[in-house]
Amino acid sequence: MSIIRTSALTTPIRIPLTTGVFIKLAGIDIGSRSIEFVLFDGETRTVLEHFQAETSINLSSQLSLIKEQYIWDHLISTGYGRQLAQKVLGGDVITEIKAYTTAAHHFHPAIETVIDLGGQDTKALSINRSSGQLRKFEMNDKCSAGTGKFFEMMAGSLGLSLEELVMEALRGEKSIEINSTCTVFAESEVISLLTSGIALADIARAIHEALLTKLVSLLSRVMRSDTREILFVGGGAKNRALVQLLAEALNRQVTVPEHPDFYGAYGAAIHAMHSTRQESI
Repeated sequence: MSIIRTSALTTPIRIPLTTGVFIKLAGIDIGSRSIEFVLFDGETRTVLEHFQAETSINLSSQLSLIKEQYIWDHLISTGYGRQLAQKVLGGDVITEIKAYTTAAHHFHPAIETVIDLGGQDTKALSINRSSGQLRKFEMNDKCSAGTGKFFEMMAGSLGLSLEELVMEALRGEKSIEINSTCTVFAESEVISLLTSGIALADIARAIHEALLTKLVSLLSRVMRSDTREILFVGGGAKNRALVQLLAEALNRQVTVPEHPDFYGAYGAAIHAMHSTRQESI
C-alpha cells in the first residue's frame, strides 16, 4: 500500500558550532525559474531570514540587491546561476547534486532515494545512509516534458492555472494515455482530447501520468529493490496530484518535506556550516 507523508521542518539545522560565536550563514539556490535564499544564526541554528523570488532577466542586479539587504559571514551558492552569484555575492559554490544530497541526508538520514523535480530539470539521487555520500544520480534528458515546466505549458494550453490543473487531476478517474513525449506534440494531443469531449479532469490526470512515467523511469535507475521510502523535493513536490500518483505507481511511501523547494538553499547553508565548523577547529 502506498503512503504519502508530509515531513515538517521545525528545526532546520542542528550542527554544533563553537560555543559563544555568533555568525550568520547563508545559502542561495539560483534556478532558472526561482531563487531561494536562507540565512541562519550559526549559534542557535535557527532561520533568521528566508525568501523566494522569480529569477529575473537581470540576475546580476537582483543579486546585488540581495547583497545590499542582507549581511552574512559565510555564503554558499548553488543552482545554475551559482557562478554569477559567487562573482556578485562572494563565498563558495557547490553543485545542485551536492546541495540536495547534503540537505536530504541531514534532514532524512534514513532515506536513501531522492527525486528532485524542478522547473527545468529532474534529478534522482541514491545516497549512502551510513556516510551521507552520493552513491548514484540520474538526470532527465533536458526535455521539458520531464520537468515542472511541462505542467505550466499544459495548464496554459487548457486555460487553467497550475493549481487548477492539479485540482482537476485529483478528480480524474479515467486513465488516458498521451502518446507523445514532446511537449509541443503533447500540447496538440491535449487540445485534441479536449475537443473530442474527454472530461477535463481525465485530461489533467493524463498530463500528470505522462510526466509520472519519466519520474518512475529515472527512479528505477537509482532505486534499490528493498527501498521503502522516497523523498520528494523541489518545486514539483508541491503538486499533490503528482505526489499521490507517484506513491501509487511505486507502491512506496513518498515523503514531502515542509519546504521542498528550499532544499537546494538548505543544502548550501548546511555546507556553509560544515565549512565554518572545520575552519574553527
